[in-house]
Amino acid sequence: MDEIIVTAYAASLRNARSIEGGEALIEEIKTAETREQLLEFLATQGNIHLEKFYEAGRGKGLSYEEIFSSLKKQKGRKGLSNSEICAAAALWGAQSVGAKIQLVSLANHFDEKGKLLHEDVLRQTIQETDGFMISSPVYFGDRSSLSQKLIDYIRNDSVLKSSIRGKIYGGSAVGAKRNGGQETCLIYQMNDMIELGTLGVGNDYETTSQYGGTGHAGDVGTMAKDDYGLKTAIGTGKRLASVATMMHMATEYDLNDKPKLCLCVLQEQNDRLFHYFQSIVEEIRGKADIMIIRLDLEEILPCMACDICPTRVGLDQDFRCIRGKQDALHRYHNNLLDSDVIVPAMLSPNDRTGLVSVYQAFIERLRYIRRGDYALSNRLIAPLIISEIGSNENLNMRMITSFIRHHTVMHAPIIGWFQNNRLLNKDDLINGLNSVIDQSRRVTLGRLIGAVLRNEIILYKPIGYVLSTAKDSASDSLKKRAESIRKRIEKTGIEYKRRVHKKAG
Repeated sequence: MDEIIVTAYAASLRNARSIEGGEALIEEIKTAETREQLLEFLATQGNIHLEKFYEAGRGKGLSYEEIFSSLKKQKGRKGLSNSEICAAAALWGAQSVGAKIQLVSLANHFDEKGKLLHEDVLRQTIQETDGFMISSPVYFGDRSSLSQKLIDYIRNDSVLKSSIRGKIYGGSAVGAKRNGGQETCLIYQMNDMIELGTLGVGNDYETTSQYGGTGHAGDVGTMAKDDYGLKTAIGTGKRLASVATMMHMATEYDLNDKPKLCLCVLQEQNDRLFHYFQSIVEEIRGKADIMIIRLDLEEILPCMACDICPTRVGLDQDFRCIRGKQDALHRYHNNLLDSDVIVPAMLSPNDRTGLVSVYQAFIERLRYIRRGDYALSNRLIAPLIISEIGSNENLNMRMITSFIRHHTVMHAPIIGWFQNNRLLNKDDLINGLNSVIDQSRRVTLGRLIGAVLRNEIILYKPIGYVLSTAKDSASDSLKKRAESIRKRIEKTGIEYKRRVHKKAG
């Protein structure tokens, strides 16, 4: 199998590396055989960049404009900015699971006045990469202007947009405070990148599968001191490379059956969403096995926030929420686990009279699935929202941020619009669902092939939960978890043999 390529785009104007320096960094990263060696290298490079900053004029009391002008002239093969440190950590993680890596410092391609430089080099990296990462400083909870320039550059080029469709995206963000807007920056960037056609992932299960790398650094070159931030960046690189590899492996195989699509109606009013969906379902029914679960017609109780969740160690197919059979969720537990793609669906009208929403209770109650060693790992998630013109409920962002924490793969939300009880963009919904089905074939193949051939063991680590950590660490729990993971692998192997075949030739 050919190597997959993961490219990190460092999006700070203070980046230290020239184009040639970025190429040199890749060779330097390869010499770090252990995490400790990587951290030592990053600390050294961060200090070099800080020294450059003082040499450029900070130590002489020069204005920042004078310092910045001098720093631009010093770009070369040494030093790393905070965004480059985060990117380098992610690339080391990607390399550790077999990816070919490359760094692009965007300051070499977009100057502070917006002029595009070395366009041929930039286009080549975008077109050839399998996994994208944007490493950005945080500005008021959002990205840098260089990150925005890259996204807009792709948006305005049909060839580039086509070339990145179905590729994998993850991000990292560096802020001056521990809670300095890193997560909102990551969420907004991911939303824009998946709207461009990529599939979004967060950091890996070892760092609790959240939104990406979250770096804490204010002063120049100090990102290397943030141990936890570097862990999340490394985890993002690993996750990017792992999913990109799975997707690449899938190109040699095909499914024996149709992808299984589970539409979960979570917010509804007088059957409107259901009827809108029925009006387009015939356009896609032959391409997927579709199950519609009307959770809006069921009682779903809120999460009780148990100190130990799930209630016991067991098999994936066992419903292990403390609520038991008090409500309907236990009946649909295995429908969710057996799906290839989950489509959480919500209606958003202006007049909310008679609106039924079980969305938040449903999201809360999936806690036991996430904490059950990510039982939905590597499933495709594709939110569906049908909104009335003028309704600004922002459901797409809420669903992205909740579902990606299940170690899933995120498709762009499918958004329909209605007015005066008339669906306005039926073709957009059909095209969106067709895209979901196409991508679900690839993600499902990747999930099954990856689980069988790579035998990856995915474990939830209850960081911040002392009681759960103690229970999970107990010898009897460890034995039971090992057995449940063995059963999961065995079950996946059976599914793989039943559903997957290698293409002829």
